[in-house]
Amino acid sequence: MNGDYRRWQAGMQRALSAARQASAEGHVPIGAVLELDGVYRYSHANQSGHSDQPLAHAELLLLQAASQSLGQSDFRRSILYVTLEPCPMCLGAMLHCHLGTLVFGAYNLKWGACGTVQDLSAAFPAESLQCWGGVEELACAALLQGFFGRLRQGPSAEDQG
Repeated sequence: MNGDYRRWQAGMQRALSAARQASAEGHVPIGAVLELDGVYRYSHANQSGHSDQPLAHAELLLLQAASQSLGQSDFRRSILYVTLEPCPMCLGAMLHCHLGTLVFGAYNLKWGACGTVQDLSAAFPAESLQCWGGVEELACAALLQGFFGRLRQGPSAEDQG
């Protein structure tokens, strides 16, 4: 388990990098990375939030891109890292892709579908998705809290002038 956790921390650092990219572009800072056979193959930043793209969650964009070249057996061997516990929509997509392992950072107190609000993976026992949460939780949560804190403060004098 200790070796897995170190591996997951490295993957989550990559997801955090994608989340920072989302934040820099004005989107909710959520990032996702897909690892297959020890190689990071796909990375995506969230593109939803304050836009007209409510379905452009990092996980969905990543799965959509990956599904162009990966099959079910590839997804079963994959680890998806995401900085926030997935919502029901995203977890449903992961189940449909037959993802093997999900590692998330911060717990999603509003929409968490891996046990925080509901546990969709348990509702589909034929799928063998393993969910692990809390990896780099503080860093993931701090990024989200900082983003929403700035939104609540409104535009700064520098932004206006």
